[in-house]
Amino acid sequence: MPEPLSEIAAARLLLEAARYLGETLEPERVYVRFREIAAEAIPHDGVIVSSFDAESQLITCDYAWADGRTLDIAAFPPLRLREGIGMQSEAIRTGEPLLVEDVAARVRDSGTYYDVDSEGRMRKVPDEGAPLAQSALMVPVKHERTVVGVVQLWSDDIVYDPSHLELAEGIVAQLGAAIRNARLHEERLRLEAAAAAARAAAFERERAAQILDTVGDGIFSVDDRGVVTFWNRAAERITALPAAAVRGRELAALGAGWQALVEAVPVADVAEAARPVAFPVEAAGAPELWLSFVAVRREAEVVYAFQDVTRVRALDQAKDDLIATVSHELRTPMTAVVGAAHTLLHRDLDESPERRRELLEMIVSQAERLARVADAVLLAGRIDRDAVTAEREPVDVEAVAAATIDALRPSLRGTVTLEARFGGVGEALADRDLLQQVLMNLVDNAVKHVADGGSVVVGTRRDGGRIRIDVSDDGVGIPPDEVPHLFEKFFRSSWSQARVLGGTGLGLYICRELTERMGGAVAVDSAPGRGSTFSVTLPAAS
Repeated sequence: MPEPLSEIAAARLLLEAARYLGETLEPERVYVRFREIAAEAIPHDGVIVSSFDAESQLITCDYAWADGRTLDIAAFPPLRLREGIGMQSEAIRTGEPLLVEDVAARVRDSGTYYDVDSEGRMRKVPDEGAPLAQSALMVPVKHERTVVGVVQLWSDDIVYDPSHLELAEGIVAQLGAAIRNARLHEERLRLEAAAAAARAAAFERERAAQILDTVGDGIFSVDDRGVVTFWNRAAERITALPAAAVRGRELAALGAGWQALVEAVPVADVAEAARPVAFPVEAAGAPELWLSFVAVRREAEVVYAFQDVTRVRALDQAKDDLIATVSHELRTPMTAVVGAAHTLLHRDLDESPERRRELLEMIVSQAERLARVADAVLLAGRIDRDAVTAEREPVDVEAVAAATIDALRPSLRGTVTLEARFGGVGEALADRDLLQQVLMNLVDNAVKHVADGGSVVVGTRRDGGRIRIDVSDDGVGIPPDEVPHLFEKFFRSSWSQARVLGGTGLGLYICRELTERMGGAVAVDSAPGRGSTFSVTLPAAS
């Protein structure tokens, strides 16, 4: 048996233990270093370090070593603290270290001891036979005078004495401090990792919200109570309903149509393809807002995505109107042409030369009307295909305007007058043919919308580096709600005069597109009862 350490050697060992154990912040390495230090002064064949939870009253193995091998702590089930038996339980219960010089004698009289071999097999002594250990030390691990664990050392050959117990107490105290530091470090790392994960999750949520805020589709979510939990920027823009006024409210409170979508829109699972459904809803400033919805269930909420299809529906309706309008615009002159031609072919009818001339002029006039309809449809198609290019060269705008007036004056009806008021503006950068097409459409449109005795004026003026051409009429004016739509494709005014005179709804759309291709802009100033002024602005050539 080794000689006991002197007081000086023991003090040096404890100092070395404090330094050596404090150098690592990994609990497993602390346990290994504890066993290495203990081996220098307390020969042993095994060591078990256990923690104790006062709330559950369970003793749990944290580290085990026996006969030269580190054991798997999963082989050691938690033990409940016992009254009156069990050496570990006694050390924990009393808070005092326990020296057992003869394990066999101790368990023969009273108490329980657990033997452990190098394979991790545990035997309850004396119930399962005689102990292998000769002597054992049980030292409680304390924190602020509270027992938080116990260390068990045993030897199969050596009989421990009080000097071993005293030394074990000192080393175990250092172990307790080192383990606390290591566990505090682990907890700090865990908290830091949790905080980093929370920050990452918050970042991802924020990033997802930012992405949802930048997409063009309106997106919102509704929880199982029917309350809106998310409302993105596109949803605000499309519906004119601010997120602050929507979030936290029931969907049904947003107005007519919103509650209906819950029943009307089928909700798909995440893996399914969602089926879109379109219907009107109520929105601020929109007399009729048609939205196309899809819905997908996500955990405890339903996510809706929607697009504004109001314009698409209006365009579809306009196309239907165009087909009907073009059919009418073609049928009317065609009927006149066919009728006049049949009249001329009937040789048995005695028509005067004047009458024959009238019929021929009608055929020519209606044929020209047919050509204009066809040209407008074809030109709109070329614009849509981006097949119209504009040359930008100096053009005498007043000469083009005068030619336009001369071409249209013979076709004026009744007492409508058409005059020019030019300001000597010079040349603009434009395409002569496209500019004449624009002016022909604007002047023809103005003539349609004045009553007999009314007037249409084509004027020019210089505005800095730009030249402006105004086509003004003294007609009935345009309703304010129609002004924003005048240059849209297929739009036809609701005026009775315009409906009587017909039109394809393409003239002003063509004006806008051709003017923009020349680097200019077209605008309108109108109000009911004071006529209208359509303005074309082009860059001056000099």
